[in-house]
Formats: sequence, C-alpha cells, structure tokens
Amino acid sequence: MELVAERIGRLCSQATGEQLRTHAERYGVAEVLDRIVAAVGAGRWDQQLAADLDTLDAAFARHGVDGLTTGVRGFEPWLGRGGHPTVAAWTCPGAGPCPRKAPVDDGAPPTCGLTGAPLVASRVTL
Repeated sequence: MELVAERIGRLCSQATGEQLRTHAERYGVAEVLDRIVAAVGAGRWDQQLAADLDTLDAAFARHGVDGLTTGVRGFEPWLGRGGHPTVAAWTCPGAGPCPRKAPVDDGAPPTCGLTGAPLVASRVTL
C-alpha cells in the first residue's frame, strides 16, 4: 500500500480550496472523492481505496488532467531487451564537464552559466 500512500500524498497536496471538489462534481466522481476522503480519515488503506484513486484519475484524465494522483509519466525501459537506453540532452561543453544536463527541445542550446559557452547535444545513457 506504499504506492497508495504516495498517491494520497499527491492528491492531498492538490486538494487546497474547493477546486478539486468542484471538478470532481463536474466530472461525475464526487462520490468517489467522498469515499477516498472517508477512507483516508478512517486510516483505511485497502484495495478499494486504490480502485477509487484509479477511478478518480481516469475521470480527470478524460477531461485533460493527466496523472492527478500518479504524477507525470516517465520513461521506463523494457525489461530483458539488453543494451542501454539513452536520451538526447544538452551537456556541459567543458574539457572536464560538470554534471549539468538539460532536455533537448526545438530552441537554441542553453549556455553555461559560468563561461557563457553553449551546451552541446549528446546522448545520455539512463
């Protein structure tokens, strides 16, 4: 139930004010939110709570709010495929490079804050 606790923590941090309740009502999952609140208040961390979190996430995702309790999606390599997955990143151009990395996007490369030199495109092994 550790994952459920993490999901409740994410939901709790986003539940300030009435915005969560308003959207849950609008998306037809107010009763699901009520069950989640009741379970948390009672200290009941069970499969029903996990299922209700899934239902809440799905309802919000249908309306463009992805990862309400699960966070943003990330890359995870397939198991058993061998090799080493890599991503494109801007990295330090120095001879003894610092560990700074920035995601490659469509813009100009960022620059080193110390030397002003542009970072270089590289492949970073995950």
